[in-house]
Amino acid sequence: MGVLQRNQLESLTPEHQPVVATPGVPVERLNILREAFAKSMKDPELLADAKKSKMDVDPSTAEELQALVKEVMEQPREVIERVRKFLGN
Repeated sequence: MGVLQRNQLESLTPEHQPVVATPGVPVERLNILREAFAKSMKDPELLADAKKSKMDVDPSTAEELQALVKEVMEQPREVIERVRKFLGN
């Protein structure tokens, strides 16, 4: 994964935010939610509405997001501190 530039971080909008569930959700339920989300992202009516609204639809999979979270959580403390300073936290 590449490093996000400041303009990329600032350009994140609510449309770019992942859908998450709370810890402890049964795997079967997660699979149902993931499958429903994946199907909805292929729905012709939803895609037509998104196009009409000039919105890009390019969803990440649950597996991609899990890998990203794992990578972020495994960063050395120094990296996390540098990112916090960069973000003004």
